[in-house]
Amino acid sequence: MYTEKTLQEKVVLFEKNLLKTNRGFNFYVDWNNITGFEEYIIELHSMDALIGRKDDFDEIFLSLLDKIPSVVKTFPILFALSKAEREIYTKTDKSLAIVGTEIDSSDMQCYNFKPYSRFSESHKKSYLEFFKQMGLKNLFVNIIEKSTFDYVVGVLVGLDSNGRKNRGGKAFEIACEPIIREICAKYGIEVITQKQFKYLRTKAFEINEDISNRKADFILIKGKICLNIEVNFFSEAGSKPEEIIDSYINRQADLKSNGIHFALITDGNCWSGTTNQLSKGFRHLNYIMNYKMAKTGMLEEIIGKIFG
Repeated sequence: MYTEKTLQEKVVLFEKNLLKTNRGFNFYVDWNNITGFEEYIIELHSMDALIGRKDDFDEIFLSLLDKIPSVVKTFPILFALSKAEREIYTKTDKSLAIVGTEIDSSDMQCYNFKPYSRFSESHKKSYLEFFKQMGLKNLFVNIIEKSTFDYVVGVLVGLDSNGRKNRGGKAFEIACEPIIREICAKYGIEVITQKQFKYLRTKAFEINEDISNRKADFILIKGKICLNIEVNFFSEAGSKPEEIIDSYINRQADLKSNGIHFALITDGNCWSGTTNQLSKGFRHLNYIMNYKMAKTGMLEEIIGKIFG
């Protein structure tokens, strides 16, 4: 372990070399994810007939259901339901349940968006009421000006923002992976990514149930020696350095009981001005570093030490 002087030097080095961001141009919108509208093209364009119809919206809406019943498939995407949920309610018999003014079963309406060749009058009136209550009638009458299709593309861009957290974490993994693989190639070490620890049983390691179902970012193996490297990037928003450090101290202890070494590569503005927590990390974690420290020799030093 480090002496107190060396520990403080490591903390200063760590804070001095933090990355400001790991967000590239593809972080904000992954345009490859803006899909799912292709199968609705005809229905989406047909709904343009509803735009601005203040006086006869109800009549046009009911007529649209008669002429193009499959238009109901577009309803879930209009109010930004996730792709997984859209699949459920448009391709199975499961229904979307919505409560009214009272949260109980007697005040609940159920809607399915699987198209039929023809809807009954009661079904059509039910969909019209759904449109009104969900605010979709107002959307078409007062908000959309030209194109339902253009509106839906905007919805999909918004839904894709939910993937930003995963993209941010994945981007840091992608940045760290070449460093890890280059070192491992030099030492003849096998690299395994994104596997649960129980996978190591196929490599003749004894893994207890406490960690068997946990997933590792990187697992390095050579002979009977094993190292788990976790990598993460924390922005300031929502990050709690004390909880992060404590969680990895616990992880290191769990891995040690299974004979597995542990190293952490972590970065981001979350760590700026957290000297006490970083000191705790360097005091209790055997191997902790940021991206620049890993890239400039510290990671190779650690791997060389562990795998000899």
